[in-house]
Amino acid sequence: MSVGQTREELRITEQGQITDRFTAAITNLGSASQDVRFGGIYALERIMQDSARDQPRVVSVLSAYLRTHADVARSGGKAAPPEDVQAVARVLASRPAGQDGTAKVDWTGANLTGLELAREDATDHRLLLDHARLTRTDLRKAVLMGVDLIAASGVGANFADAYLSDVDLDRASLPKADFTRARLERTTTLVGAYLGDATLAEADLSSVDLHGADLRNADLTKADLTDVNLSGAVLAGALLRNTELYGADLSKANLTEARLPFAQLWTANLRGVAASRADLSGTNLSDADLSGANLSGTNLSGANLFEAKLTGANLTNANLSKATLLSADLTRANLTGAKLDGAIASSGGSLTATSLPVAGNRRD
Repeated sequence: MSVGQTREELRITEQGQITDRFTAAITNLGSASQDVRFGGIYALERIMQDSARDQPRVVSVLSAYLRTHADVARSGGKAAPPEDVQAVARVLASRPAGQDGTAKVDWTGANLTGLELAREDATDHRLLLDHARLTRTDLRKAVLMGVDLIAASGVGANFADAYLSDVDLDRASLPKADFTRARLERTTTLVGAYLGDATLAEADLSSVDLHGADLRNADLTKADLTDVNLSGAVLAGALLRNTELYGADLSKANLTEARLPFAQLWTANLRGVAASRADLSGTNLSDADLSGANLSGTNLSGANLFEAKLTGANLTNANLSKATLLSADLTRANLTGAKLDGAIASSGGSLTATSLPVAGNRRD
């Protein structure tokens, strides 16, 4: 017998053994005993470690198991998923990287309220759920730490009241997601993510990187975005009522028709922002940098623009009635058609009687 034949026979034998192990594990998953089911779960984990070619099948089987066993009826309405569901979630997140083929972790419709998924410590490997399918997945009150959800996708994922720390959601596509009151801390990122029509009301995003994110029509009411990087982000049509944006970087962001009444944008960087027809009424923009911003048709009535930089800004047809423009710099700003009645401005600096009214005067 040749060496080549011996190796081929060995390969066939090993594959037959893995097939037998796979069949036994699947049988165990259907057991009424949770202990036996655990045995099936960890047997499939070992198969993924031993056989890269079988990983796609295991990912599909364990995803289906999780979806089936994570519903409210089976979890008895508990605050967290059953232990076997938690175990499956961790096995999937700990699988060897780069062996999934076309298979994807699919948690569509799963009730994972209160799921806890965290790497053991800073030296442990990150948990990988890249490209996971999260359509209508319920992750309310979940705790996710050190998890990669890069390019995860799905409509209507629910992260309300969840705690996310060191979670990578870069390029995730999660339209209509719910992050109400969620806390996203430490190095959590949403760079280039799509969160159109999402709800992030009262969410704590103060340490999140959102540059280039698409948040069009999202609800960010009372969210904390202090010092957040939103440069180049799309916030067209978004609602940011009473939102904290102190020191945020919104340079070159798209705020077209966004609604920011009474938002706090003190010292924010809005250089080159596109905010035509946006509602910035009553907004605090003191010491903000709006150089080169497009504010045509924007409602800035009652806004506080004390010491704001509006150099070269486009304010054509903007509403600046009753706005505070004390010490604001409007050098080369275009105020054609702007409404300035009741606006308060200093008479010194770069402001002139032809560009703005002297304090207390009006120009209709």
